[in-house]
Amino acid sequence: MKNNKLLAAAVAAVFGASAANADIALTDNLSLSGYVDGSYSNLNSDDNTKDTENLGLDVVEVDFAFSYDKFSAEVHLDNDGTNVKLEQAFGSYNLGNGLSLSAGRMGSVLGFEADEYPDMYQNSYAYESVGGRNTLQGAYNNGVRAAYSTDAFSVSLSGYDKLWANGRASTDDIDMAYEVQLAYTGVENLTVAIGYGEDDNSDATTTLGEAFNIWAQYEKGQFKVAGEFSDIQLGNGQKGDAWLVLGNYAFSERGAITLRYSEVDYDSTTLADEDKFTVSPGYAITDNLWGLLEYSNGEIGGVDYDYFAVETTFTF
Repeated sequence: MKNNKLLAAAVAAVFGASAANADIALTDNLSLSGYVDGSYSNLNSDDNTKDTENLGLDVVEVDFAFSYDKFSAEVHLDNDGTNVKLEQAFGSYNLGNGLSLSAGRMGSVLGFEADEYPDMYQNSYAYESVGGRNTLQGAYNNGVRAAYSTDAFSVSLSGYDKLWANGRASTDDIDMAYEVQLAYTGVENLTVAIGYGEDDNSDATTTLGEAFNIWAQYEKGQFKVAGEFSDIQLGNGQKGDAWLVLGNYAFSERGAITLRYSEVDYDSTTLADEDKFTVSPGYAITDNLWGLLEYSNGEIGGVDYDYFAVETTFTF
């Protein structure tokens, strides 16, 4: 069954590092894992201005994990069918007693929803609709991270050259971006995470500059329920909030269905509010092959849209 990033972000020994599920041992100190993801998607809006249809390979990812006593490292390579890119490359040193230091190109820890396709409950992100704004996911940047974890809680503090900013001129001075997150796991089956991030490099009208985020998930038997709230500020200073509620029910050993509702509301007359409802059944065809369907209905700025997707993910 698929998992989101919550345990990797909340209780991993190196807090916040995207833990590679390395299944193929290449040497005593090196292992490999990854996935191949492909999908068909169709989006139709009432005004026909945002209509899209896509079929093809979304990504092939290969992750290498290195382990040497107290030092470990990961290198993640992505291929979207056209270009190969370095997604992450970082090293971590275990100082003992739950404390670790990491440096390199790493992913942000903020937000409930996972960054990688194999870890998602559905195909689309909660806040990525026709407008496609203000998702906390997919922020990979150069930085350093200090982390501390116990059986009951974990905390991390990260500094980056940028966090969400895009389009910054190469001649501009870098304002250090940072994020901090605390996760509590002291109650059985419950995880609560609180975090804050700020990126003064951002000045775009559709890119985040600041976010306070809190989310919680509770698991009981075949059920999972989760909620998230983010207080956000865009790079141009406009403010808003985003929230979601999600439920997941495992109706068999291999199948599950997810229901999700999300909204983005702005304190602005120039930005359109958004809402989105998603239903997504999924099934593990084999231990390594996952398939799902998604139907989402939403509205942005008074324009309704429908989104349909079929997705398959093979992990190794």
